[in-house]
Amino acid sequence: MTALIVEDDRGQSELAALLLEEFDLRVIQVASAEEALGRLCDLSEEIGVVLIDIHLEGEMDGLALAERVAVLWPTLSVLVTSGDVDAAACGLPPRATFIPKPWRPLDIVAAAERAARADHSVHALRL
Repeated sequence: MTALIVEDDRGQSELAALLLEEFDLRVIQVASAEEALGRLCDLSEEIGVVLIDIHLEGEMDGLALAERVAVLWPTLSVLVTSGDVDAAACGLPPRATFIPKPWRPLDIVAAAERAARADHSVHALRL
């Protein structure tokens, strides 16, 4: 499985990548929502988890990206992170998990593991 990290802070992105790679996840790192959407369009079959920082440079912030991912790729697990806890209160998409910064390494790993085990298929949705 592949994890897509969407984080414009290079240090945070590298740390998350190192942690996820330790658990046999292939990692792709991008710095903007626009770049993330391009990768998702090309590689959506391979990606299982998307870790998104709320505050991103560019036209689209992380919350807007998380919403778009939830609609276009409902089987992907979405992890949203930020040091601004109030920003997450603005509304996460259904089934998204919020991880406040500064996060502990095990927070990222545990959330990714739960996300990898979750069944987000259309059959698992309860309407």
